[in-house]
Amino acid sequence: MGSASTTPALIKMKSIYLFQVMLDTLMALLLLVLMAFHLYGEILHEWAGILFTLMILLHLYLNKHRLWSLSLRLPSAMVLINRTINIVTLIIILTALVSGIMLSRHLLPDLPFHNPQTWVRKMHMTAVHWGMLILAVHIGIHWKMLATFFCRIIHIPENAVFANIIMPTIFTIIALCGAYCFLSGDYISYLLMQVDFSFFDYDESAVAFYANYLSIIILFSLVTRFLLWMFIFRTARVDAEK
Repeated sequence: MGSASTTPALIKMKSIYLFQVMLDTLMALLLLVLMAFHLYGEILHEWAGILFTLMILLHLYLNKHRLWSLSLRLPSAMVLINRTINIVTLIIILTALVSGIMLSRHLLPDLPFHNPQTWVRKMHMTAVHWGMLILAVHIGIHWKMLATFFCRIIHIPENAVFANIIMPTIFTIIALCGAYCFLSGDYISYLLMQVDFSFFDYDESAVAFYANYLSIIILFSLVTRFLLWMFIFRTARVDAEK
């Protein structure tokens, strides 16, 4: 009787989690569209920004129970990191959103606080680039959970060679490519608010452009995952075994 009553609840939980993963994936892809300003033009960029904002609000609603009340089973350092990242993420999103609205020339040009000055544009570019790194950090925090989820979706045992050797090797190679793209693309200048205008290589294909940014996301996701394992989860496990 008990198992029969819990089965629908488990199915519902899995459906909600699957929807959340799909939503987060679409948000990541939409962020890449926003980064590719030169490929789609200003009007689509502004529409994509509005859609991204709505998806952020939906994401916050679906995860409202986890924004601050985190599991007591997590190490205290992990709880602090999660809460700090949530606060930083909120600040970055609000900065990108407000500055984007101030810069709007097509959808919201008549707002009383419309301001296309250089400092607003620099603030918007900086917030968007930091936003992409924060997205990567979020992915890194949930890397193990996502990996387990996708292994179950495609029916790969978690202890299989493909899951434990082949895929980590592939992601490591992609991350190394991301390190090269991060350094060669002068990404740091965007993060430090040193760029007045975005510079795009119009000879670069869309595939290459997206591959570069995806590799950067994977780089910081893996770095986040490694640092958490090295300084928090590994230490917590050692302390538990004492």
